[in-house]
Amino acid sequence: MKNILIIDDSATSRMLFKAHLPKGHAYAVQEAKDLDSALAANASTRPDLVVLDYNMPDHNGVEVAQRLLATGLDAKLALLTANTQQAVVDEARACGFGWIIEKPITSAGLAKLLEEASR
Repeated sequence: MKNILIIDDSATSRMLFKAHLPKGHAYAVQEAKDLDSALAANASTRPDLVVLDYNMPDHNGVEVAQRLLATGLDAKLALLTANTQQAVVDEARACGFGWIIEKPITSAGLAKLLEEASR
């Protein structure tokens, strides 16, 4: 796994995600802030792992994932959210999300995600 797409409307959250990557990593990280930029990044990068925020202004992370999957996305999905209500977790799992990561992201949480997603 080398290509990661982080989709979050918060530039700060995207920056923190990249800052918590393991030191000396070999990951190529693309950023997107909304559905349109996510579709463009997916088309140009073809990520191995897509990490999506749940709460975004126009579409939630599950809706964005559904649109990406409709384009033929073949990547593992992780939801990054502060909203861990059971209904959100169930919706994400039904869409194919393998991981639900609570915000704020931590180095340990990201390392665990990357290790598991690499299997």
